[in-house]
Amino acid sequence: MAETFFTVEILPDGTKVRARAGEVLADVLVRAGLPLSLYCRQRGVCGKCAVRILSGPLPFPEPNEAALLRDRGLGPDHRLACQYLVRGHVSVETLPGSRLEKIAVLDAGPPSAAYVDPAVKRLCLVLEKPPLRSPTAVADDLRARLKSPGLALALPALSKLGGAALGPARPIAAILYDDRELLDIEPDEAGRELYGLAVDLGTTTVALELVDLRTGQAADRVSAVNAQASYGADVVSRITFAFENPDNLRRLRTAAVQLVNDLIGTMCRRTGVPRHRIYDAVVAGNTAMNHIFCGVAVDTLALAPFQAVFSSLPPFPAADIGLALHPQARVYVSPNVKSFVGGDITAGLAASGLAAASGPALFIDLGTNGEIVVKKGGEFAATSTAAGPAFEGMNISCGMLAVPGAVDRAGWAGGFKLRTIDDLPPQGVCGTGLIDILAVALARGLLGRDGRIQGPEKRLRLTDRLSLTQQDVRDVQLAVGAVRSGVELMLREFRVKAADLDRVLVAGSFGSSLDLGNAVALGLLPDVPLDRIAFVGNSSLAGARLFLVSRPARAAAEALAARIGHVSLAVRPDFQEEFVRALEFDRYPKGDS
Repeated sequence: MAETFFTVEILPDGTKVRARAGEVLADVLVRAGLPLSLYCRQRGVCGKCAVRILSGPLPFPEPNEAALLRDRGLGPDHRLACQYLVRGHVSVETLPGSRLEKIAVLDAGPPSAAYVDPAVKRLCLVLEKPPLRSPTAVADDLRARLKSPGLALALPALSKLGGAALGPARPIAAILYDDRELLDIEPDEAGRELYGLAVDLGTTTVALELVDLRTGQAADRVSAVNAQASYGADVVSRITFAFENPDNLRRLRTAAVQLVNDLIGTMCRRTGVPRHRIYDAVVAGNTAMNHIFCGVAVDTLALAPFQAVFSSLPPFPAADIGLALHPQARVYVSPNVKSFVGGDITAGLAASGLAAASGPALFIDLGTNGEIVVKKGGEFAATSTAAGPAFEGMNISCGMLAVPGAVDRAGWAGGFKLRTIDDLPPQGVCGTGLIDILAVALARGLLGRDGRIQGPEKRLRLTDRLSLTQQDVRDVQLAVGAVRSGVELMLREFRVKAADLDRVLVAGSFGSSLDLGNAVALGLLPDVPLDRIAFVGNSSLAGARLFLVSRPARAAAEALAARIGHVSLAVRPDFQEEFVRALEFDRYPKGDS
């Protein structure tokens, strides 16, 4: 028997789509490219996919559907698209509140956006009193109402199901994780707040965002120096410290977790959001930071071949590592790539959309553990370089983080002309200021291409109080050389010339106010037309926020991380020669490949 088809007209767009008899209207609308909100995965328990039926069959709604429509204040000509079966030609009008909303992912750089579809969701329903002759268990009734027979129930939530405060025939709210686990149950009037925590677990700095999971917008942001710094300024020193004594791993983890808890407290006080309304956390750090934060030994990272214990992990209870959130909150760790290329890079690639770049592209994270990713066609490869903390103003005699009073830009007007953050008197120099100062000194002949300060004083005098020493210059020189040699060797691996790069994405808070011309002049960035270079800011934090608000983004990122190849620079026979050559402050050779 031939299949029967009907026409579905979608207003206000005016799109017309063929639908099979009996096809779910929601599937038809999604197939037509409509970003329909299917918050509850088409189980008919959230009421967010309501549409107005302008013409065509209008069957009576089921009691639960009718209740959800009434709750939204909708009339008798409205139906839930996920419950409506196409049985004839129909004309439907979509509602603004029934379409998914897009949010911006990056704070800087090329525009990117994602639909809000978090792992944690709040669904409202009413558990009716069962008949006396067959009183089903409350938990079974809940599973039936949520249309999730395999739903896992946490014991604290089960206890609340039996509490007198809920009772039968009263609206309740179920907090679900990934549609597979019940985190909590509460009276509907308890509050609709639903928050998540995005964490950029950097080697030098830790940054957090408190994110509203209903809108995808950040409610607050805070950052601080990583409390692990007292155990070592870079990844290698912290791995060595942890390797020396098993108790040292606990010290490192405690320092990081306590700092994150303190920063959570700061944001909760400022916003008035209680900790128990934070149900999900995403952590993005390099491989070592991810391991330490989870309390996983880093011994395999201490010795060649520098193997990680895990690349990806299933979400686990926040209480397992001592995070002070909702008692049943979950933690998702951004997947590591390989070796020292970690979850911060996976998060950055996801946020920046590098996978969608058409031509050869380069991603550079200018942090303490500098990471480099090259894309050519459908191939990706990554490596890491020991850039050190100089780009973040650390280990520099007058260095400081990019905070008010830090010199972040410099020029020349008969002497160094300095600009500071918030125009305060100069207190020190942050990473971007260092690049400007050295580029200006190079152009004015105060600094040789070999990094030697010219003149008898062997200092670059900035103010009466601030100056850069020869050792400071050497530290920056080593950082620039580490990044440049890594980039040049990775491009050589792909047989790509620097000048042929279509896109260069620069990640890290250091890059957000970097002067491109000066960075190119020193050889930190490839010598390409400046309009091909884009700063993407703290893409690790942006990626963590993306994973919070978009469950599909997590799956895509895990697939991407698994297909990225890894290049170990240390085993290349030309690495040492390339690194020494890259120590010269100079532009990339135009013909380099």
